[in-house]
Amino acid sequence: MKPTYSICICNYNMANTIETSLISLLTQINDDFEVIIVDDGSTDNSVTIIKKMQSTFSNIRLISLARDQSRKLGLTRNISIKEAKGEYVLLHLDCDDVFGPHIMSFVKIFHRLEKCIQHDILVSGQHINMARREFLLGHGPYLNIYRGEDRNLWSRMAKIDAWIPLDHIDFITRIPKDKNQRLVKAIGDAFDHLKNDFRSGLTLRDSLVGLLHRRNSISLKFFVLNLGLLLPSYISSRSADPIPQDGTLDTPSAFAAYRERSRGTYPEIMQRNGCDPSLAFLEDKDARLIFSNKRI
Repeated sequence: MKPTYSICICNYNMANTIETSLISLLTQINDDFEVIIVDDGSTDNSVTIIKKMQSTFSNIRLISLARDQSRKLGLTRNISIKEAKGEYVLLHLDCDDVFGPHIMSFVKIFHRLEKCIQHDILVSGQHINMARREFLLGHGPYLNIYRGEDRNLWSRMAKIDAWIPLDHIDFITRIPKDKNQRLVKAIGDAFDHLKNDFRSGLTLRDSLVGLLHRRNSISLKFFVLNLGLLLPSYISSRSADPIPQDGTLDTPSAFAAYRERSRGTYPEIMQRNGCDPSLAFLEDKDARLIFSNKRI
C-alpha cells in the first residue's frame, strides 16, 4: 500500500543515537507513514542498526549513498524528497532527536491550516516541517549547502506567500551529548549560520542590530556566543561564494519582517485567516496545550 506521508531523515555517523531516535518516532505512527533514511556514506555501524530495525519496522526505507564530500545536507534532503512515495513529506527530523508523541497531531494541524489557507503551504514548526511533495519538488530544491539550506527555501516560499512559521512548544528534544561535544557543536552551528547569513547578503551592521533586537528573547550564553562570532564569521564569508538568492525575498531583513508578520500559534494563524481557531479536534490534552504554545 502506498503511504500518504513520508518522513525524510538524513543520517551520517549517528550510530550512538539513531536507534533511540527512530524508536521514539516509529512507535507513534501508523501504516500511512513511511520513514525514509538517506545515509550519506556513514563509516560507523549506523547502517547496520537501521537494517536490523527494518526486520521489526517494515515502514523503514533505507537509501544508502556513497560518501561524496561535494554533497552537502541540502542535496541529501533533495534526494530524500525525490525518493519519497507519500503525497506529503515531513522534513528536518534528525536522528539524534527524541520525538514526543505528537507527530500525528502536527499532521492534523497541517491539514487544517492547508484547508483554511486554500493553497499549497510549507509549515515550519519546531524542528519539523511539512508540505506536499509535488509542491516542494516544483518550488525547491534546497541549495547544496550545509546549514542555511532551510532558511533559503523558507525565503523562496515566503516570496510566494506560502511559508507558515508555526509557534508551538517544542516536543522534539536533542539526545544529550557530553559537554565538550555540545560546546563544539554550538560554536560550529552558530558560526556556520552567521557565515551563511552574510553569504546571503546580510550586512554586518544589520546582523548586529538584529542580534541586539533579540537580546531579551534569547539566553545570555547564546547572545555572547553569537556576538563573539559575528566578526570572524563575517571575515570568513568574504572569501566564500555568495549563496544564490534567486526567487527569495529581496533582503534578509525583508525575510525577517515576513517571518514576524506571518508567525503565530495555530489558533492565531487560523483566526488571522478567518477560520475556526479551536483545537478541540485534538483528542490529546497535552497536544492542545503544545499547539497553543502553553506549557504542559
